[in-house]
Amino acid sequence: MAIDPLRTSNLSAEHASECGSVEAIHGFTYQFRTGSFYHLSGPEFGGKRLLLKILGLLWPAHSGEIFVDGASVADLDMDDLSEVRNRKYGFLFSSPFLLPAFTVLENIAMPLFKIAQVEPSEAEIITEEILGLVGVTRIATAAVERLDGLEEMLAALCRALIHHPRVLIAELVGNNLREDEADLLLSTLRASGQRLGLVVIATLAPHVSWGQADVRLEIGPQGVEEFIKRDPHG
Repeated sequence: MAIDPLRTSNLSAEHASECGSVEAIHGFTYQFRTGSFYHLSGPEFGGKRLLLKILGLLWPAHSGEIFVDGASVADLDMDDLSEVRNRKYGFLFSSPFLLPAFTVLENIAMPLFKIAQVEPSEAEIITEEILGLVGVTRIATAAVERLDGLEEMLAALCRALIHHPRVLIAELVGNNLREDEADLLLSTLRASGQRLGLVVIATLAPHVSWGQADVRLEIGPQGVEEFIKRDPHG
């Protein structure tokens, strides 16, 4: 039986936000399914950002466990946690963080050399496949400075997917994009996750109202409530 990429058991944490309120998660037990897009929603400082960071292994939980590919990460030291993030996770941040001295293709291929340590010929093949999957082959040789905002984020998505992670963490998707551009980025992110068979967990920028996530997890004072998208055709 296939093991789901990510699950939690009785996860709890608290964190004081910059506005003075306390973000909290209490007793969160959940199983994230392969190929599904999860939208973390709720009040701005109600816990969704905290949960995203914890699931991304960027902040520690106070109690409970996280299992990545069936293995608990509770007792790992910082170096081992970093290794799990590098190999099992992809990250799409609210800004693209592309390096201006390199082309789009070179930016995307970098994790293959740093993480997977593949040969240049193999890296080129893998990079071209991901560019095609995301639909941005046309900008492969472009300089970063010539990209518009949406193209930058699509290139950053390619980079996050290039090593075929098991989990992709996406923060404030649509930040600094128009809503129609954010919709396209989100739809591409969801389709890419389905094609590659990974878990996508995202928070959305405040102005984005995209409603096509497979599952919405609303985080609030009463805990985490699950809303599953229903297929009108089946």
